[in-house]
Amino acid sequence: MKANLSLGRVSGTRIIVHWTFFLLLAWIVFYELKRGSNTASILFGITFIFAVFLCVVLHELGHVLMAKRFNIQTEKTTLLPIGGMASFMKLTIS
Repeated sequence: MKANLSLGRVSGTRIIVHWTFFLLLAWIVFYELKRGSNTASILFGITFIFAVFLCVVLHELGHVLMAKRFNIQTEKTTLLPIGGMASFMKLTIS
């Protein structure tokens, strides 16, 4: 999709953030504002989401590096609000 955000490449694998991740951030802000929270609470919620997101990124990079160890190429890694998904290249057997 064109609305995805590309973070770059790691070991030849594109790292992409799916656009729905930004919906999660917007929902956190909306929910905190609806509760009447202050700015510090909103920033804590967003920081927490980014910390979890960093854990997902590191987890998916583990998949990418393990695949590279076994000579399997990964095309891209898509990061979603509910986790991530590493897409491996199709193997052709001749």
